[in-house]
Amino acid sequence: MSVIFPFPLPTTGAFAFSQCIPSTEHYHLIAEADARRARLRDTLKRAKRRDIQDMVEVVKAIDDYIPYLFTIKRGIEAGGLLLDSEIVTSWRMPLSKSHINMVETSRVSAPTIYYEVCMTMLTYALALLALAEEIYQVGQADEKWKQTTAHLLTAQSILIYLSTHPLQLSTPVPIDLQPSTLSFVVYMISGSLHLLIIYKSLPSPSAVSKPPVSSLMSRVSIYALEKFTTAASLLPQALRNDALESWVKEAKAYSTAVAGRYMAIENESKQNVGVAIAQCAAALAALKSGPAVALLSKPKLLHKSSSSSAHSSAAKYRGGLQSSMKPLREELEKLEKEYRNQNDKLTFQKIPDIKEVKRNWPSGREVVVPKPEWTPTGSLVSWDDEEDDDEDGNAGPARAPSYGGQGQYY
Repeated sequence: MSVIFPFPLPTTGAFAFSQCIPSTEHYHLIAEADARRARLRDTLKRAKRRDIQDMVEVVKAIDDYIPYLFTIKRGIEAGGLLLDSEIVTSWRMPLSKSHINMVETSRVSAPTIYYEVCMTMLTYALALLALAEEIYQVGQADEKWKQTTAHLLTAQSILIYLSTHPLQLSTPVPIDLQPSTLSFVVYMISGSLHLLIIYKSLPSPSAVSKPPVSSLMSRVSIYALEKFTTAASLLPQALRNDALESWVKEAKAYSTAVAGRYMAIENESKQNVGVAIAQCAAALAALKSGPAVALLSKPKLLHKSSSSSAHSSAAKYRGGLQSSMKPLREELEKLEKEYRNQNDKLTFQKIPDIKEVKRNWPSGREVVVPKPEWTPTGSLVSWDDEEDDDEDGNAGPARAPSYGGQGQYY
């Protein structure tokens, strides 16, 4: 199973700040910003395969553009950069239902620097999510857990910044930038961070480390379930489609089943064999009630609901279902059989009803703490004090500051 749903990436139309900001003092700053935005636009147009190199290039292009974008934003706000005409940029929305259903939407044009900032940061977050998924799928075992977690956390902190710092967008605000949409993705990421821990905790043929504590992992699994459940409740109607809803349902079913697995093991170790049997039964019921069976038997359902830019990730999602759900189901069936034999021959305990067992579930436990809210990079120009400019009044070739995660993509 994949770590995060394969959200499509936005694309943007051509635009040059030099068309709106006729500054001779900061000519080099504006020209460099235009060059970096043009590179981002071209990189997004080429990012169709969604492999690691594609996503690394997109993230790197945004990393390079952000310092210039926020410097221009601050210059406009401080009066250091005067507009000759309104800034109007166009972006194709990535999350809308029609886009995900393979109907390419028209770009949405909107005025102000704030629209450009919001769409660039949304693109940044979605590109990091795509990169995290690709690294998880094909990365080296020793590093993929750390790198995948780092990219998920950074994407989450960026979306939190967007949702808690509402910028002056013209109305109506596109659904992709509305707080409910951003909150939905934030909760999805929170669930995925704990889903990643679940994947790492499950036994593999090559595992040599000590098994995790069942009581802890059951609560981690329940926490993932809680976050995916909250995300499902926040999913705006305009974003609903078969592929996305199926992914969320599958993540909930998988988290439920793993929680039941760990609670069954814990209860059996405490000689509560009847409860352990019920936990196995509850876990198997969750797997059978999820959409996995329908998607596996009719994979065209997922293919039909995925955008062209997400086909490769959708295919990995289908393969991931088979590779993750089947072994878990087989293990639960084996455990249930063993516990029933044990109960029939030794313990003779009453097997509780599944609903009764689930009512006694513990609360979830968060073990991956979100990063501090993302903050913009420092300005490349001191708008209050222009003494740092060169003698001709130009900002010169602006120096991009270093910041957390830069250069550490894969």
